[in-house]
Amino acid sequence: MNRHPALALAFAALVSLVAAAAAQEPMIDYRVSERDTLIGLSETVFVGPQAWREIARLNRLSDPNRIHPGQLLRVPARLMRMRTLPVALTSSVGEVRVGGAAAQAGAALAEGQQVETGANGSAVLALADGSRVKLPPSSLAEIVASRAPGANEAQAAKLATDGWFAGSMRMLRGSVEVLAAKLKRSQPLEVTTPTAVVGVRGTQYRVALDAERSATRSEVLEGQVRLESAQRSAGADIPAGFGAAIDASAKKPEPVKLLPAPDLAAMPERFERPLVRFALPAEQATVRVQVAQDEAFERIVSDTRAAPGSDVRIGGLDDARWFLRARRLDAQGIEGYDAVRPFVLKARPEPPASNTPRAGGKQSLAPVEFKWSSNLEAKTARLQVARDERFQDIVAERDGLEGNKLTLDLGGAGVYYWRLASTRADGDKGPFGDAQRFELRPLPEPPQGGLGGDGKTLALAWSGRPQDTQHVELARDAQFKDIVAQADLNTTEWNLPRPSQGGTYYFRYRSIEPDGFVGPYSSPLVIEVPRDWRFLWLLAPLLLAL
Repeated sequence: MNRHPALALAFAALVSLVAAAAAQEPMIDYRVSERDTLIGLSETVFVGPQAWREIARLNRLSDPNRIHPGQLLRVPARLMRMRTLPVALTSSVGEVRVGGAAAQAGAALAEGQQVETGANGSAVLALADGSRVKLPPSSLAEIVASRAPGANEAQAAKLATDGWFAGSMRMLRGSVEVLAAKLKRSQPLEVTTPTAVVGVRGTQYRVALDAERSATRSEVLEGQVRLESAQRSAGADIPAGFGAAIDASAKKPEPVKLLPAPDLAAMPERFERPLVRFALPAEQATVRVQVAQDEAFERIVSDTRAAPGSDVRIGGLDDARWFLRARRLDAQGIEGYDAVRPFVLKARPEPPASNTPRAGGKQSLAPVEFKWSSNLEAKTARLQVARDERFQDIVAERDGLEGNKLTLDLGGAGVYYWRLASTRADGDKGPFGDAQRFELRPLPEPPQGGLGGDGKTLALAWSGRPQDTQHVELARDAQFKDIVAQADLNTTEWNLPRPSQGGTYYFRYRSIEPDGFVGPYSSPLVIEVPRDWRFLWLLAPLLLAL
């Protein structure tokens, strides 16, 4: 008869709980080989001699000190010795170095190794549990731990995907984005910095080390993270949609809502200049802008910031289809949600450099000579001339131009725009360059006038603009080498005394515009000035006397 029924019931319940717990935790089947010994297994497979007692109880071994070849043992994963597992460098673009040496995608990394990305480089690390860690440009991280329990590496890799993975990364510079595998973990996946520890059990989040503020920031996009000081003296749980920062003072971080994604409506879908540039006219916050080769942003090649009111400027990109994402930064530097836009860069072959007509230039109505400096990467050039800046009213277009000049008769006076583009030998056409504006001024109309009605003056007139200065000349010859009178006038008429000598005279004018442009001379006006024969009447008596 049991004298302590309550104690017996409690003991039975405890045994049931232990058995239930053992049934729920991951177990590993280990088959004893001929060379296995108790001491050897304790030193190489199990965590130590003390583990044998529990293993013996679970397997109901009649003699825990004896094991036989072929014997199958059920071993809790926690009693297996931890095995280090490699970390795979699955993506590498631009400058990526491991341990100071250039690294390529596909490399297997070990605990203690550091991964560094250059200003235009990025990398993605795949952990053994299925998590992925993205390192954007200008970042430095160290693999602190990557291990799981198991009798060998294959078993450890299997248990890692079951949640028995100990993983830790140390941020030394820059930032990381973590996509933690959604597993029921035995311990958190950690990212540490000099000022903080960020631990998760399955989520998507970012961690950045702010060297200027000596602080660590974390933003949670999915799930929840635990942000603690490096000494674990203060911390807070950060839910999805929030971010927080913690510095060396180790004050408890205060979660704040992530800022909404910026508006990229003003961003063009296509760029035709090597420098990708666009404005964010309504933006009042600093914006972090990243450009990647892929939509998942695993191959980031540019990481910049645009201050409020400034343009986004991105250089060094090849012609290709790219993906851009932007996120706002609050006063603490906490980054908000992403806005993502694809775009195409087609800037090459670059257009030839235009020489004449110069931008804003003027010339008289005549055949126009276009000159440019050819692009050495291209075989031919394309030229367009239009009456409008958008090139909807094109008046001349030429393709396949192998030289560096062309003369065209555009037919009439007015404002024109011209632009150039290059074409490679294989037919690849580059974009047009910036349009150059020029103006064709009409030829001056022929002047009118001649000897005045009083017979004592010359009265000359012509058409012209009131704001222009008029330069006028009167000469004895059609080549205007023997000039007898000239003047600069503010009117379009000229009255001058009749020349003392009769004969044929020639008059011409030209206009000088306020900006200094000097127009061509008009066609000459021929003026016949009668000779004065009155002095012959005075000589008549003398002639008759002869």
